[in-house]
Amino acid sequence: GMYDESIRYYVRALAMNPKADNAWQYLRISLSCASRNDMLEACDSRNLDLLQKEFPLQNGERLIK
Repeated sequence: GMYDESIRYYVRALAMNPKADNAWQYLRISLSCASRNDMLEACDSRNLDLLQKEFPLQNGERLIK
């Protein structure tokens, strides 16, 4: 659903600015809403490497500049 898509964009945004505390909070909410409780610890510990591997942007998805 839309939560899955938003997770990918939050992860991408955090790759660009890992200090964006609000983005970490919104990512956590999206993970919860998408029932991805298995990734909450990665979010809480700010394990960006694991999150990027689990939620890559798919081909055709682009960030709006």
